[in-house]
This record gives sequence, structure tokens and C-alpha cells, in this order.
Amino acid sequence: MAYTWDIASLVTTKGMESMSQDPRREIARRLIDSRRQERTGADTAARAAASACDHLYRELSRWVGVDGCHALFTRALSQARIEHPALTPIQLRARSEPYIDDLAASIMAYGDAGTAEALESMLVRLLELLGRLIGYDMAMKLVGRSLASPEGSDATPCSSREEA
Repeated sequence: MAYTWDIASLVTTKGMESMSQDPRREIARRLIDSRRQERTGADTAARAAASACDHLYRELSRWVGVDGCHALFTRALSQARIEHPALTPIQLRARSEPYIDDLAASIMAYGDAGTAEALESMLVRLLELLGRLIGYDMAMKLVGRSLASPEGSDATPCSSREEA
């Protein structure tokens, strides 16, 4: 079942009022929830969060390039690590599948809930960085496209960029 998301409700003032105090955190949670709905019950919250990161990396790579996307994720990871030691074992592997590596080590050391919360915070940082770089409205459109594209799409990281 495909997850649908109304991006217009997120970028309008009315849509923002219905969100929690931090709209970026709400969007990160929606990204993670979209991955949970497509996975089996045996998957954990941390695995759903890692899947959301992998999927967002593939989708954003289409728009900002692999190197630019990896730079954004790397910066978000380093910022989130300050508050979340569960991200210490996590490695990002550009042009690899999966993009998020050493997830099991983090889960073993910090638990599933701690790892999931840390990855969610990394996504929040990523959304902040992307919003500052290209503007909040454009960032939300790109993230909305990642939610609308199915997991099985041919969206793989590539060095060429598409027009937004």
C-alpha cells in the first residue's frame, strides 16, 4: 500500500498550525512512518528510521546530486551526534545500499528506541540544513516527492540531477 502525503498541507500556514511545535520533527516522523507501513511487523523502529534515511538519500540524490546529498547527510549526522551518542557507530556509505551502515551496532549498544530517536533527530537536522540551503518551501516539495515515490521505484543515487 502506497503512503500518500499532502505536501500542500505542510507548506501552508494552516497546515503548519496543525503540526507540533517543530514542523521538521513532524515531517521526520512522517518519513519514518511511511517506511513502517511498507515493512513487516518484525522490523523495529530503528530499522524503519534507517530505511527512511536510505530512501530520502536516494530521492534527494536525484535533485541535489550524490555528493551534495551525502554532504548534507554527513553534516546532519555530525550535528545530531552531539546530542545522541547512539549515532556514534553509524556510518554513511555514499553510493552504497544500504546508505546507513552499522545500524545493528547502534541498536546493540543503545537500544532500538535510542537509535530510532537519534536517527529521527538526524533527519530533523537534515531538513533544517536543506531548508536553509534551498528554502523551506522547496525543501518540503522535494521531501514530499520522496514520500510519494514508491520503494520499488528506479530512484537510485546518480551523479546527474533532475530539474525541480
